[in-house]
Amino acid sequence: MLVDEPGAKILVMGNEAMTRAAVEAGVGYSSTYPGTPASEIGDALSILAKDIPKFYFEYSINEAAAIEGAAGASWIGVRSLCTMKHVGLNVASDALHTIAQSGTSKTGGLVIICASDPGSYSSQSEQDDRWFGYHVNMPILEPSSVQEAYEYLLKSFEISEQYNVPVLLYPSSRVCHSVGTIQLGEIKPAKDKGVFKAAISRYVNAQVVSIQNKKNLLKTIKKMKKRMDRLEINRVLEGTSTTGIITSGTSFGYVLEALDLLDIHDIPIMKLGIIFPLSPPEIEKFVKDHNLEKLIVVEELLGFLENEVKEILFDVGIQVELHGKDTFASAGELNVDAVQTGLAKILDIELGDRFKSIMKKAQKARSSIPPREPTFCPGCPHRATFYAMKKVTGGTGVFGGDIGCNTLGVRSPFALCDWVICMGAGVGVAQGVAHKSDQNVFAFIGDGTFFHSGMTGVLNAVYNDANMMLMIMENHWVGMTGHQPTPSTGLSSIREPMTPVQIKDVVKAFGCKWVRTVDPYYTLQLMETIRDGIKHKGFRVIIADQECSVQSDRRFRRILREKEGLLPRVYYQIDPERCQNCKECLEKLACPAILLRVENGEEIIYIEEPRCTQCGVCYEICPNAGITKTEVNIHLE
Repeated sequence: MLVDEPGAKILVMGNEAMTRAAVEAGVGYSSTYPGTPASEIGDALSILAKDIPKFYFEYSINEAAAIEGAAGASWIGVRSLCTMKHVGLNVASDALHTIAQSGTSKTGGLVIICASDPGSYSSQSEQDDRWFGYHVNMPILEPSSVQEAYEYLLKSFEISEQYNVPVLLYPSSRVCHSVGTIQLGEIKPAKDKGVFKAAISRYVNAQVVSIQNKKNLLKTIKKMKKRMDRLEINRVLEGTSTTGIITSGTSFGYVLEALDLLDIHDIPIMKLGIIFPLSPPEIEKFVKDHNLEKLIVVEELLGFLENEVKEILFDVGIQVELHGKDTFASAGELNVDAVQTGLAKILDIELGDRFKSIMKKAQKARSSIPPREPTFCPGCPHRATFYAMKKVTGGTGVFGGDIGCNTLGVRSPFALCDWVICMGAGVGVAQGVAHKSDQNVFAFIGDGTFFHSGMTGVLNAVYNDANMMLMIMENHWVGMTGHQPTPSTGLSSIREPMTPVQIKDVVKAFGCKWVRTVDPYYTLQLMETIRDGIKHKGFRVIIADQECSVQSDRRFRRILREKEGLLPRVYYQIDPERCQNCKECLEKLACPAILLRVENGEEIIYIEEPRCTQCGVCYEICPNAGITKTEVNIHLE
């Protein structure tokens, strides 16, 4: 990522391409809240931070803190980058609306990478953030490939500084996680320091200032529309047909492949790189120059481009037959098959027997694939926590779920999740239920989410005396997005030691009187604590404190390699003679390291050693003492 060899080509993932572009652009400040599919950008910059002169990187508490910090650095003339996933823009939007009105500096461009997730593969919502272009009045660029992701980030800083506006770069999950080659450019050194120059008429958005800043921003967007051709980002693939296509992003690749499969090579295509604002002269020219009678807009999610194109054509009095969301789905991601089918329908082309046969076989194959539900990792402390809660409550009560690894509590055999809305909504929604219901109300939240947006909900629950129990599952990492540190990890954003923030101290400072901390690996003790908590009234907090098993197992295995033969090894095994085949460990705990095989017609439950992390929960909860614990001191043999 730091190779300074202009012209060289390297193979990278889309997120790595944008990381390299940030390095070349001379970004001096970068902030992020990790979220798939954008996580790897921040992770890469976190690793590189120590080796980039004058560069600052942080994992922010949430996206609002991230965008606010990036804006501050931009205002003193330092190029700033803020990265997040699409739903993170909701959290940042309060600040971003007003930051856009204040603008950026001429030398300190501000770019937000907001990665979308069509199909909602790693999100609770597949919302279409392109509409923030209208809301915020900021330019949006959408790359269609790894190379464009790299190029567009560099271009975004130029646009931001030229027009004094923040720019949104909007790659899809397919672009973020695709792999391709990029040609390296020259690395521009980051600016070290700047000086904030007070300007009430720009930065103090109140009353008259706010209105004037908004008017200035609208003038800027209008100016951009007139000068769009100078940016040389949008392009046209020529064709002689009177049917044309307008598309952008990942959909562009689908269109090219679909047309090739349909053996159509004469349709003109307008490929948009800037999707907001659109340039009315460019759209009008495309339609008129090609004498189009029919126009097809191909895009994922809602009809954002379709609406913009319709408005432009209506305003200039051009009438064409226009297709978009009347054919292509507004939910879920597109693919080549969907685009091919849609284009064939619009163009009145009969799909061949071969295509129909392949689709039929694919459908049959999909229906025959056995379900594979996501589950907690072997040794995950969350598994022990949910097991304890299920054993104590029997699943009776109301259970608020949240975002993160703990969301998996919705799955069998626990099924302890009645809603998943957004980060922090587990405890937030639960309060409304608790105030107006006599049911036992519980909520779950991870430590990353607690710091992100859970603290306000906890304080509100304490202040309003919500009669409920909150289980804070403190595994000391933002596990689901790639094990980024949290304030309770004890590591800074660039992995240097620091004093961890103690969640129990925060909760107590809020005024919560009933707070207990338990290691969930001591599952019986946790069960007793839950029973005790249920007897009390008011807002109660249990902190299930145990590190993520993936991280602790990695570190333990590394220590074992370094001190081979010097440390004792612990083994857990199921004794066939003592096992009563009650399947408590197999079905109720459902640890992936515990399996069943049949020998001579007899079911035998056993622990698969390579998967076992020696957490000891199965040993703790076995009702028949059928699991043995053996400690082997190799160095004493």
